[in-house]
Amino acid sequence: MLTFEQFAQQLLAARSILIATHQAPDGDGIGCQLALRRQLASDERKVTVVTVGEIPPRYRFLPGAHDAVEWLLITEEDRSALIEEHELILVVDAHQLAMLGELGDQLGMAPREVLYLDHHPIKGNPPEQILCDHESSSTGEVCWHVIKALGLPISAETATCLYLAIAYDTNFFKYLRRRPETHRVAADLIALGADSDKVYRHAFASKTTAQVALTGALLQSYQLEEGGLIAWASIDAALIEQTQAKPDELRDALTQLLEISGVEIAIIFKERANGRQKVSLRSKGRYAVSRVAAKLGGGGHPFASGAHVDGPVSRCTEEVLALVRDLIRGGDAVAPES
Repeated sequence: MLTFEQFAQQLLAARSILIATHQAPDGDGIGCQLALRRQLASDERKVTVVTVGEIPPRYRFLPGAHDAVEWLLITEEDRSALIEEHELILVVDAHQLAMLGELGDQLGMAPREVLYLDHHPIKGNPPEQILCDHESSSTGEVCWHVIKALGLPISAETATCLYLAIAYDTNFFKYLRRRPETHRVAADLIALGADSDKVYRHAFASKTTAQVALTGALLQSYQLEEGGLIAWASIDAALIEQTQAKPDELRDALTQLLEISGVEIAIIFKERANGRQKVSLRSKGRYAVSRVAAKLGGGGHPFASGAHVDGPVSRCTEEVLALVRDLIRGGDAVAPES
């Protein structure tokens, strides 16, 4: 595992860097990509941000967002040329090339050094060139320490990108689990000029009609289990088509379920076109839903995890709910009831 200083030195030594994140990019990954580009790009160093999937509209206000290259929209020839132009690959908010979809496949065949910057728990052996702190609130928080280690002046634009990254993964600082360090980092970023008001307005107070429609449909159809400790709902392909909701917009609906009084665990089942179901699990902090995700072949954080399950939604629902009931009934609470 690399230190902050070792990681920073490798970035400074590179003459060209391609910065990527997982497919279906979210606020944490995008914020880190753009912050690092702001700090590293210079007349002597070429830095390019690549995403697999579009940057969601609510993050396009970030400085540099419109300069990002969307991998799925460029030709095969341009893809090869883009990789060839960069000597170092930096992957943020992920620790496996497989998480990058088609981009990861092509990077895996390229003779390029790859660095990973992440905060997600790692299953199995970690890559050799990685900096990962799973105690941190977000990759944005880890990235902040790397950027400080670079020893370069930190602009207000960089600070805004990092503030968005941290705000996204903590749901605007709601889910910090008694972690004062994150608030200190946020305060430092605001002192550097991070526009916290703009982050809030764009990322958290500008819901699309698709988000509102999706949330409304789920709040009308959700079900409770275990005396109201579990709230769950399913999203079928027809609802996705009807609302035109994007992957990034599904998170808000899950948060709405979790914030129902008395609910400790929220679950959303999303129907995939290939016959698989995407299962997203969230916990208020008493139960580590990552244990359920691991049994399903998935992973994630203790209180925010997910998995893909084969089969129809009815069978998937039955299987997952049984595991979550066992988690609650088994006395596996990791925090006392408040």
